[in-house]
Amino acid sequence: MSRRALVGGIALGGAAAGLGMAGAAGAASTAPFRPTAAAKSKKIGFSQPDTSASIWQPLMVGAREAAAKRGYELLVSHSNSQLDAQLAEIETWIAEGVAGIIVLPLDNDSLGPLIKKAHQSGIRFLDYSDNALPNVDGWVIFDNLQGARLVGTYAGQWVNKTLGGKAQVALLTHQIQLTGRQRIEGAVAALQKVAPGAKVVAQHEGVLSPQTLPAAQAMLEAHPDINMFICIADEGCDGCLHAFLQTHPSAERTNEMFICGFDGSTPVIQSILAGSPIRATGALDAVAIGAASVNATINAVQGAGPTQINFPYVLVDYASQELGKKLLKELG
Repeated sequence: MSRRALVGGIALGGAAAGLGMAGAAGAASTAPFRPTAAAKSKKIGFSQPDTSASIWQPLMVGAREAAAKRGYELLVSHSNSQLDAQLAEIETWIAEGVAGIIVLPLDNDSLGPLIKKAHQSGIRFLDYSDNALPNVDGWVIFDNLQGARLVGTYAGQWVNKTLGGKAQVALLTHQIQLTGRQRIEGAVAALQKVAPGAKVVAQHEGVLSPQTLPAAQAMLEAHPDINMFICIADEGCDGCLHAFLQTHPSAERTNEMFICGFDGSTPVIQSILAGSPIRATGALDAVAIGAASVNATINAVQGAGPTQINFPYVLVDYASQELGKKLLKELG
């Protein structure tokens, strides 16, 4: 069975719900379902604002396929990671009377009034990536602690094998988001459990490569012996790699650099399989997640289930060539 079939089966057939690891802040709404004018709408909105991220296209492929299959029109984000644009977009969807909205929040606090406004209009509101928004009607999240253990354990094994058990570690983080905290903190905990000699020497907020490039440059200037970057998302790996290459490293230094991320984007998987300093990613099936996000939203609108879905990660490293190539094929 392909990973997409496996994870898709989880998503559509009844994924894990009520997960304690997700955090209590995002408790699902307990309000009974009451059909409203919004429920009769055949439109749903998917506010995934990282529209320049490589994961966005395959995510939308799955989302559009699922929406078409269930007879709904899908409205997608064009906010390009701008908070004001995201909020305006959601306001517009509420005014249009969509049936449901699923959101990757750029700022959790800003969405509270919009969730209330949506509910007052009979619109279902779901959380994507984080189970941290209050009073939502469901969520599609990732098993971040499981994924963090995968990545961190592999990184620790690599440190022991390649670096003699010691490493200087830099973190590219996104602390405002629960997913960001769980990925980074979980990975560091697993890393240091396996390789206690791995020490965190620098940390900076940054998700996408335009943010991580200058951050990594500053980190390497302050700590020239950094030999591990753990990125909150694959989208930051390229920035770290370019910052490292700008130091004109020797072949030995290049062989001792370890960069990793999360999500399983096409460029990162390609770099891993080619044997670059980007060594690993905790990969998710973007196409299946896009489909699950739409299905969970429509399920919430129709008073059905599942509306709470949790996806596992798989580890892609240089040794997992077959898995990596399979994921690349599925990503298109």
